[in-house]
Amino acid sequence: MTEQEARQILGVSENSTWEEIVQRYDNLFERNAKSGSFYLQSKVHRAKECLETVYQKNKQDEPPN
Repeated sequence: MTEQEARQILGVSENSTWEEIVQRYDNLFERNAKSGSFYLQSKVHRAKECLETVYQKNKQDEPPN
């Protein structure tokens, strides 16, 4: 998954902070848990993982472990 795809899935911009990304992730993950969509939960999770790698690489708002 590319960074751009991950940002589209989570609905965040390049200027979003790590905190904003995590909030968006939590919201989308929970929403899809209620509807029982494991596929969408997986996409949301992979998008967060992708952006976590990008943020660690760029050392911007390093994500917590």
